[in-house]
Amino acid sequence: SNEINMRIAAMTPAVILLMAIRRGFQLLFYAFFQVGKSKEEIYSSFRQTILDIERLLVMRDNPPSPPSSFDHWKLTKPRNSNNSAETGQKSQTILSAEDLGMLLLHIHQCRNILWQSRRRFRSDVLRNVAEDLAELAGERGPVSVGQQLQIITRMARTYPFMKVVSSGIPFDMILPGA
Repeated sequence: SNEINMRIAAMTPAVILLMAIRRGFQLLFYAFFQVGKSKEEIYSSFRQTILDIERLLVMRDNPPSPPSSFDHWKLTKPRNSNNSAETGQKSQTILSAEDLGMLLLHIHQCRNILWQSRRRFRSDVLRNVAEDLAELAGERGPVSVGQQLQIITRMARTYPFMKVVSSGIPFDMILPGA
């Protein structure tokens, strides 16, 4: 048993050296051939997917009622609808089956980005984002559209990769013909 311990102890520096060499070659390979996406590209695609989720939720949060049918021959007063903004009640809108399916597809896309690029995120950030996505999908219990929008706002406020860093280029130079 003492001989086995000595052999393991003798192999340890070689294993550490091989791991360091492997990591060095990976860095050089990705730097020279630019295989894979950069951290900024990954963060940008995640932000874009979250933006799509937010667009979906904003359009479904307390939508106006459809217009009543209009009779050309007879003018009628519009019916007094019970609008939650007028009564001061908080909206408890939930998504339809189609919208919920679209939301789940976007959440699945976010999870794929996180899983495929998990080395670009810290473990605590991965855990927290996964928890927020589970809340957003309603896996932790039913949520209204307003609550889902609050979750998106919390994510944008909390995670540094959700914040867009200015490139320092004036906006006028980006627009063509300006």
